[in-house]
Amino acid sequence: MIETYWEILDEQQEFRCVHEKIHPIIQKILIHKGITDPREMEEFLSPKPQKTYDPFLMKNMDRAVDVIIEHIRENKSIWIYGDYDVDGIASIAVLMDFLKPFTKNLHYYIPLRAEEGYGLNCEAIEDIKSRGADLIITVDCGSTSVREVQLAKELGMEIIVTDHHNLSDRVPDCLILNPKQEDCPYPFKLLCGCGVAFKLVQGIQKRLNAPKSCLNDLLDVVGLATVADVVPLIEENRTILKYGLKKINNCTRPGLKRLIEAVGLAGKNITAAHIGFILAPHFNASGRIDDARAGVELLLEEDPEKIEELVGHLVACNEERKSLQDKGLELCKEKVEQSYKDHLFFVIDSQGTHEGVIGIIAGKIRDLYYKPTLIVTESHEKGILKGSGRSIDGIDIYEEMKKCADLFIKFGGHKNACGFSMEKDKLDILRRRLNAQAREIKERAPETYVKTIKVYGELKPADITEKLLQELEKIEPYGMGNEKPQFLLSQLRIENSPEAVAMGKNQEHLRFKGLSCKFGDLTPIQAIGFGLAEFYIKHLGCPEKVDIVGFPRLNEWNGYKNMQFLICDIKQSFL
Repeated sequence: MIETYWEILDEQQEFRCVHEKIHPIIQKILIHKGITDPREMEEFLSPKPQKTYDPFLMKNMDRAVDVIIEHIRENKSIWIYGDYDVDGIASIAVLMDFLKPFTKNLHYYIPLRAEEGYGLNCEAIEDIKSRGADLIITVDCGSTSVREVQLAKELGMEIIVTDHHNLSDRVPDCLILNPKQEDCPYPFKLLCGCGVAFKLVQGIQKRLNAPKSCLNDLLDVVGLATVADVVPLIEENRTILKYGLKKINNCTRPGLKRLIEAVGLAGKNITAAHIGFILAPHFNASGRIDDARAGVELLLEEDPEKIEELVGHLVACNEERKSLQDKGLELCKEKVEQSYKDHLFFVIDSQGTHEGVIGIIAGKIRDLYYKPTLIVTESHEKGILKGSGRSIDGIDIYEEMKKCADLFIKFGGHKNACGFSMEKDKLDILRRRLNAQAREIKERAPETYVKTIKVYGELKPADITEKLLQELEKIEPYGMGNEKPQFLLSQLRIENSPEAVAMGKNQEHLRFKGLSCKFGDLTPIQAIGFGLAEFYIKHLGCPEKVDIVGFPRLNEWNGYKNMQFLICDIKQSFL
């Protein structure tokens, strides 16, 4: 396992209750998250949050709305141009769904991952023009597409960029809706691409005085994208997702409802975790393996026969994706162990692994070794590599890659992830430069390469009750920026014999019953650590007394309920 440091937050400040109606443990968590005002606490925990902002605070919103309405009224041809991931698919669906009652002259375009790559490309723009386009609205892309925007204008089209990715020093010469623009006064900068598209829809709805129900009907799709694109689940994103989850759990969108049934989620309370690990990968799979249009069509389709066909296609694509991903991951792990284990910034040639899965593999390698990771593979162009990267806390991968911009043909991304293309013979140069930059980071801040687990407090086994779990549910939805709070159970004496702690098909999971030696608490607690059996047995040597960090949960099986503690990390207790 990677090196971890437990940051015990309770040790850093004295706790003082600020709200008499909120559970003290919940207050502690919120205070550690920086939420100290009682009204802000109420907003954060509310099932009906109100934190959202006027769309017209976003730079260029007024003019963008006017241009779109003008094109609608003159029946001009409007094209939505999006990315092939869930955020792009959802963004297209949001604009298509909202605008279709106002115009029949509406179309969309998604580039093919392998042939065209991410973002705008000149060939696509020429193709769209040949089909009679008057206006292109980009979603989830376009912030760095200077040349492509110029071509669109030269061909006589207007173009509006809506995006959330970082902008470079040169920006396209067109209307841009992106809260990350330096002079954009919009208060919240961390919307996903679909979130920005939704703000545009809000602006059009206000200007046309359309019914608000047409906005509410889109919240399921915006919620889906908000989770899938791993933006921080705080502020306006949290508001969007809470209402989005309500819409998903009372699903009226025929295609999404059928997919929910097909993946075994019907009748369950769908959470952000279900979106992130089950629903979103099916939409992503169509863009990774085949054509992302299938995802858009499923979100817009109403015909049951077509929906059945589309759901079957997405499920098949996802199965193929998992197979390709597993093979690619094993290959990349072997390469790390053989050649790169001592590197601080992994740059791994995956030898032809399908480019649709290299981003997932980069994330998994990052998690296994806790180092920023780039995975590259061959593109359809001879001598050209395509790559995808994922980073660790403390290293802004976009800024580090930006220092190597001279090596890339195309490059874009943000703090945690990036995508790029480059000539194959420059790969070794990139590897050397990124590792040199990483060494400087480690010399300056060695703790960057130690994974920190924030521990929100210490519990006694007797604290872990259904009442506590009900209170913790109010902090959901969990995700980036609102991570599930981890708790400490210290000085647990393991009651099982060393031979009885492993479980699972391959005996890979850890399970034991423990009693606290610290508080004299005789309440037994059952603890589960997925994938931790080997670590406990071989690395720790089966200590009798342990400290564990994790999260409580209610385990239900065959009508029987019991409280469990899901282990995130485990260490030998020396007290």
